[in-house]
Amino acid sequence: MKTKPDPDADPVAGPWFVMEEIERSHPLMVCPPMKGFADMRQMGLDFGVGQSLLEEKNGVDRLILPREGFTAAGKKVMDKLLAEPDWGVSFNRHLLDLSDRLFQESDALFALDVKQMTGNELAAWYETLRELQFRQHSSGLVWVVLEFDHQLFTRYMMEHLSGAIKRKGLPVSAAECFSVLTTPTQDSFAQKEEKSLLEIASQIQDSRIRKLFESTDLALIAERFAKMDPVASIQLDAHVERFAWLPYMYEGPAWKKSYFIQVLQGLVKHDVATLLARAEKRHTETKSRQSELLAQLQLDEKHRKLLQVAQGMVYTKSHRKDALYHYFYCMEPFLKETAKRLGLTLRQVRRFMPWELGPALILGKADLDELNRRWEHFVYHAHDGKEEVITGAEADAFMKNLDIEKPPASIDLRELSGDCACPGFAKGIVCRVERPADMQKMRKGDVLVAHATNPDIVPAMKIASAIITDMGGITCHAAIVSRELKIPCVIGTKVATQVLKDGEAVEVDATHGRVTKIG
Repeated sequence: MKTKPDPDADPVAGPWFVMEEIERSHPLMVCPPMKGFADMRQMGLDFGVGQSLLEEKNGVDRLILPREGFTAAGKKVMDKLLAEPDWGVSFNRHLLDLSDRLFQESDALFALDVKQMTGNELAAWYETLRELQFRQHSSGLVWVVLEFDHQLFTRYMMEHLSGAIKRKGLPVSAAECFSVLTTPTQDSFAQKEEKSLLEIASQIQDSRIRKLFESTDLALIAERFAKMDPVASIQLDAHVERFAWLPYMYEGPAWKKSYFIQVLQGLVKHDVATLLARAEKRHTETKSRQSELLAQLQLDEKHRKLLQVAQGMVYTKSHRKDALYHYFYCMEPFLKETAKRLGLTLRQVRRFMPWELGPALILGKADLDELNRRWEHFVYHAHDGKEEVITGAEADAFMKNLDIEKPPASIDLRELSGDCACPGFAKGIVCRVERPADMQKMRKGDVLVAHATNPDIVPAMKIASAIITDMGGITCHAAIVSRELKIPCVIGTKVATQVLKDGEAVEVDATHGRVTKIG
């Protein structure tokens, strides 16, 4: 539906802030959580942010939220969590249950022969899945409003840990302590994939096969590997089927078999047994350190439970993200079939609003001009239980009348501070990486600086000596990935991208949340 903007109406009152900018995205992914932000009653809460906006231009989405409503919602979640820690524990279980259901239902859709289904059957499947996606994606926003902007929970726990450490005279910082105690002790899908491929690599002992992996012809390697070691080759095929979706995000591409062969080429040159042993024992070491710290801190039951909630928040964020990537990977055959039946491109199908896709399949038609206008520019506005879509000149006018916070100008500082996501110390040259195109600048050992990281830039994160972000919280992408990679990381600096420029040398004391220019 469309609406004409009224610049004097309350629904567009500000100020607003841009929470995130996402490339390779579309309304089928972003509209459900933006609707959830506006009203959190579906998550069992009696409040929400009040309203939300999604602006898309040429496939790049900006998630825009009201500052006052976002901050107020975060404080209400914080009050509820402190009053009812058990609620936080059970809510994390609820998030995991929803994600597991989304995995299962997505697999069921992927197994269907969508070409043989009627439009009504396809629409029915989609309606069931989109409702589950909405519940799964939106429920995680409870922790987002708590942590994204002011890191309310992180700062509360850090202050409490600081007091306990001081009372006990322990030789550890609160930041390092919090990082260790909130590190999950279950494998993420990325860690499962790593171990699975290491296990395959550990079986490649035949010198002839190892020689084969030196070839630059990946197709030749795949063909001859299947003949020389059929068991390991079958295992590799199963590995591809199990993990190809990991980098898919919201519109692909997924990993192909050639990618995994390239990784194996690198692995067979190393001591795979040592790498596998290290991967196998990473959680054992973490659990041991956590037990040691908890014994030293002697926290009361409430704060031990709050730490359990914090650790669960980190794990559920990663698991929820994976469930969504898997969902959209499994949706691709469905969307391609939809495009074929409606005479559309895949890009045009992804411009449907979630509530429009089912009816389009049933009727067998779509408004092509409207879908094309949405690619160029549209605004989605959720407020007062309504979802409205504005395109073209009306969208331009609507956005011009919004009071959106502007990023601060360049700031001249020698030192800045933030929160420790992963402890450690590093020195290196600053490299600003906000999107995949920026990764070509990155050199091994550089310090990666970003407003906020996302899965698109993980290859650059893997070769960084340290990571620094403006935004953060214990559940942010940079915090989760830096812990998996054991890379020093400072989050929540607010101004790193205004202070640090490409080519500058910095010293990163992540343990104490400090970044200092050197030279």
